[in-house]
Amino acid sequence: MRENDTGTEWYHIVETALSRRKESAAPLTGERESTIFRHGFGYPLALVLRLRVLQIVCGISAMVMGSVAFIEERQKFNMGLGIPAGGITVLAAAVSIHTSRGWSAISGVAGAGAGAAGVLWAAAACLLVALVVQCCRTILDPPGIDHGDGPIEEDTTPSSRDLVVIACVQIALAAATLLSAAICARIDCVT
Repeated sequence: MRENDTGTEWYHIVETALSRRKESAAPLTGERESTIFRHGFGYPLALVLRLRVLQIVCGISAMVMGSVAFIEERQKFNMGLGIPAGGITVLAAAVSIHTSRGWSAISGVAGAGAGAAGVLWAAAACLLVALVVQCCRTILDPPGIDHGDGPIEEDTTPSSRDLVVIACVQIALAAATLLSAAICARIDCVT
């Protein structure tokens, strides 16, 4: 290396630092160096956080699909129930992230807000079940099908095929949300 070439010297320092294998600051396994973490967590925080993110994504998607259904049904609040169901699901999942046992074990807060999370999840579950019922009713008897009751005006009736598709998507979102919430509840009860 040349005498006055500090740029090359810094380049080699950075290159050496970047070429070393990076160590995780918080490994996911129970093997840690310090005595505090010798026993490791029995709580699968990474899995629970992934499930909470899934719940948030499903909640946002349910709100979007509920809005589409509300518009498609000409401002009837049948499958538009996805809007409040998705909103409360997102709120419940967000509160649950902060009350998970992994975070409470780290921060020392044992269950602060767990009651609020339980109430929000109960409300979300009720709304999601009601949404599934409304969607099943739409699938079994979609509006816009001619039952011989009289003339049907094309401008005022929603497309039954579109409503059935929206109903199926909302049922899938609600089922994924309820299943992931049940898995998280089981993890919280077992550990």
